Amino acid sequence: MSDDAGQMLLIYDDPSDHRSLSLDDASSTEESPDGTGLSLEAVNDVIPYIGQRFLTHDAAYDFYSTFAKRCGFSIRRHRTEGKDGVGKGLTRRYFVCHRAGNTPVKTLSEGKPQRNRRSSRCGCQAYLRISKITELGSVDWRVTGFANHHNHDLLEPSQVRFLPAYRSISDADKSRILMFSKTGITVQQMMRLMELEKCVEPGFLPFTEKDVRNLLQSFKKLDPEDENIDFLRMCQSIKEQDPNFKFEFTLDANDKLENIAWSYASSIQAYEIFGDAVVFDTTHRLSAVEMPLGIWVGVNNYGVPCFFGCVLLRDENVRSWSWALQAFTGFMSGKAPQTILTDHNMCLKEAIDGEMPATKHALCIWMVVGKFPSWFNAALGERYNDWKAEFYRLYHLESIEEFELGWRDMVNSFGLHTNRHINNLYASRSLWSLPYLRSHFLAGMTLNGRSKAINAFIQRFLSAQTRLAHFVEQVCSLLLLALLYSMLLL
Repeated sequence: MSDDAGQMLLIYDDPSDHRSLSLDDASSTEESPDGTGLSLEAVNDVIPYIGQRFLTHDAAYDFYSTFAKRCGFSIRRHRTEGKDGVGKGLTRRYFVCHRAGNTPVKTLSEGKPQRNRRSSRCGCQAYLRISKITELGSVDWRVTGFANHHNHDLLEPSQVRFLPAYRSISDADKSRILMFSKTGITVQQMMRLMELEKCVEPGFLPFTEKDVRNLLQSFKKLDPEDENIDFLRMCQSIKEQDPNFKFEFTLDANDKLENIAWSYASSIQAYEIFGDAVVFDTTHRLSAVEMPLGIWVGVNNYGVPCFFGCVLLRDENVRSWSWALQAFTGFMSGKAPQTILTDHNMCLKEAIDGEMPATKHALCIWMVVGKFPSWFNAALGERYNDWKAEFYRLYHLESIEEFELGWRDMVNSFGLHTNRHINNLYASRSLWSLPYLRSHFLAGMTLNGRSKAINAFIQRFLSAQTRLAHFVEQVCSLLLLALLYSMLLL
């Protein structure tokens, strides 16, 4: 910086327009006190000066904000004099350093937890005052007061961009982030992809990971009724673009969405080839609208999961499940699967018996095993892992006779005669035990590796939920990824 610039005054005040600036009743400082920081890292033509003119007060704010960023701080609007539409209207505005003023001491309430967050305000006196001037019928805003002393350290350019005033996500970046979220990638991965796209160094985007998380969270806090309307519109829009996209829905007596099911053209084609054995996973809820979610999934010849369709239901009763199964078979030209694997749900079982009488209903083993810790950990204690190993041995036996004998020995060995979960498992053994299912086509979906792959595939649908209307697009994105993966295997 030149000597001339270094000798420039940092306190300016127009005597003809002198008013004290109240920052918690503290007037503007006329000389630099000891220990203050001076923000001189700016060239002369961008330093505010007395008499500087602006067409609007917003233009003055933008100029001062740019100056502040170059110097290492940010600003906020502090006080106004006058009011639009009253008398002379707005006549004077004050802009201050973001660390101006002092945080009021909070009254502590007994029994109420306090958030002891440290305030950034430290009574800084840096400010810019502008006043409205009318001359010959022309109105503009002029700088009538300016102080640039700071009683705190100023930030380096690499740090100042993290101040909230300078962090923003453009509309284009918001759309990009929402698109990324539909594919299930993490926020860290989103940030890295956008850094690469924009050719910026890591950490130099105009927003942080926290900003992205807040953005995604804001899309979850929406009115469910508005979400449902948007969802139906999106399904109709997809249908107009792709006549082979299928969706069915029902409305309740108040014309609110009750049930909805949908499937894609590629899913219907895949079902025609690989739809003999289907997993119908009903163990999840779509958090965007807090509705039970059912997902139909299968596997292709390479063991890669195939998505067949989705359903959202208001209730989980026989009537709702029957409607879901009717909608699904309707999408698939009336073709029911040879085998359907589900969670243990008596209403769903009754609906399957009624709607798919020729289909073998079985229980999905990973859904059964997933409940074991809550069922048996407390009862078995240290013997839980030994019992689980014995359960898997019995599950993989070849003959029913071996299974029956082994089960009896297992119950005796572990003292589980009165355990209701063991008794329920035994009562439903023909639905989950491989010795009872070997004559039915399961497409290998009871194998440990394939069951894990299907479960991971389903979890990807659920991991990046933002809005219900975007869930359809998210599924479509994952279908595209699965298709590309299948092509690589050819």
